[in-house]
Amino acid sequence: MTKKAVIFYGAPGAGKGTQAEMFAADKGYVHFDSGKYIEAKIRDPKFAGDPMVTKQRKLFLSGKLCDPKWIGGIVKDHIEKLVDHHEGLVFSGSPRTEREAFGARGDIGVIPFLEDKYGKEDILVFLLEIPVAESVERNSKRGREGLDEPAVIRVRCREYKKLTLPILKELRKRRIKVVRLDGMPSPKAVHREVMKRFKEFSASKIKTKK
Repeated sequence: MTKKAVIFYGAPGAGKGTQAEMFAADKGYVHFDSGKYIEAKIRDPKFAGDPMVTKQRKLFLSGKLCDPKWIGGIVKDHIEKLVDHHEGLVFSGSPRTEREAFGARGDIGVIPFLEDKYGKEDILVFLLEIPVAESVERNSKRGREGLDEPAVIRVRCREYKKLTLPILKELRKRRIKVVRLDGMPSPKAVHREVMKRFKEFSASKIKTKK
């Protein structure tokens, strides 16, 4: 079986993590939730006196994205271990910035790394689309400290639009498949559409190889 990487993008509350978990469970893939991974790092008491972690914590809790170089440093080794030991890997909302995605100043980004490990023809991206008002409503119900206040959610939405969405344009230029989906239906309904599109993606690859 050919290894594949699947990436879910979408505004805060669009259902990226939920869909990644459901997809991973169905396909036997491993879900790397970079958001939870990063949050665990910045909230870990043992890093309370670390100036860099303190800086990243302030950015994170304000709704802004953390330093891409710092993120790349803490997640790349972890991603490589997952890729080497599992058939497929699922990302939710990561990589988050163009620098994190494509690299800069000699640093290899996550996307070129995945292209090398899987081949760009085996990378599939889903974009879950919801309005900002829906993002605010969904996230306000989560109640996470410092993250789910309406003002912070709106900052996170602006950061997503400014820093994350441009990644999709570059992915298309690199001929990586991007599928846009309505994120408003129920999680089960969205998941059914995700699996349908993944099946079509896999079938088209088989035909291309013949």
